[in-house]
Amino acid sequence: MNKQANNDYLTPIKASAQAAGFLREDLRALDHEESWILLLNSANLPLAKKMITVGTIKSTQIDHRRIIKEALLTNASAIILFHNHPSGTPAPSVADINETNKLRKACDIFDISLLDHIILTDESFYSFAEESQNKF
Repeated sequence: MNKQANNDYLTPIKASAQAAGFLREDLRALDHEESWILLLNSANLPLAKKMITVGTIKSTQIDHRRIIKEALLTNASAIILFHNHPSGTPAPSVADINETNKLRKACDIFDISLLDHIILTDESFYSFAEESQNKF
């Protein structure tokens, strides 16, 4: 991890664009979808980022059990879910919306905040929090 990456862990995540930048390089130029989470403490300071699943050119599974497990093991108070769209179109699919709602319900059981679900492309991103006006 370089010095800049270490400094990133010392800065609270306060906006979707900032969060998108945190994972952009991990998901840039992939020819398949992946899902990742950013685990945060109660001050929105990043604790860790974890790859959850590797998918196909058109989809990836959102593994709710593994996401909750990682959050509990890290003692995270909040998470941000990420996945990429290799097609270059950041708009969520019906499946993306449904999986976000399921994950939010799972997080609620364990008192973990799902702050956002961000869909990244090489050029842009879609933020569920921004689109629903649920700001950090």
